[in-house]
Amino acid sequence: MKNIIIRIIISIVVILVISACSKDEEESTTITYTCTGSSSGSGPTIGGVTLKEATYTQGSNSFTFVNSTSANHVYSGQSPFCHTIDVSSTTASMYRTNSANTGNATMGEVSLTGYDNVTAYYTTMKQGTWISSPTTYHMYIYADTDSSFYINTFGFTTKAKADAFYMMKDSAYTKQ
Repeated sequence: MKNIIIRIIISIVVILVISACSKDEEESTTITYTCTGSSSGSGPTIGGVTLKEATYTQGSNSFTFVNSTSANHVYSGQSPFCHTIDVSSTTASMYRTNSANTGNATMGEVSLTGYDNVTAYYTTMKQGTWISSPTTYHMYIYADTDSSFYINTFGFTTKAKADAFYMMKDSAYTKQ
């Protein structure tokens, strides 16, 4: 009788372990990237800072630079999109938050101590380059280091809208 109880307990433990493992496998997802260009050795160069060919994340958003002109972009866990990237020499002065609550930014001669003034570079990203009229997105990007960058926001449909939004997003995309 004692052996039967021990076998039943062992059987229950084995069943629980197997069901826990299979549940983990069911919940995992595989992301299939749509942008598979060949490596150029680095990501885009932003104002003298060359970003790495790597994945950069900000919350549930990510950019995976495939090379210096293309990236897979995942926005809020949606399916990834392949974008061609064109960084121009056109610049704008933008405000970037800093966690030290110090800074060099002013607006209307009033010091904004929680912000830094940074030089951001105008960037276009095209989605759907395989069709006759791909969607073009406009934004500004500031590379802090080769492992982090800021954007003023993603998805402006015109340069004028990107120009009008003079703040970088609150937190950086950081290399994973």
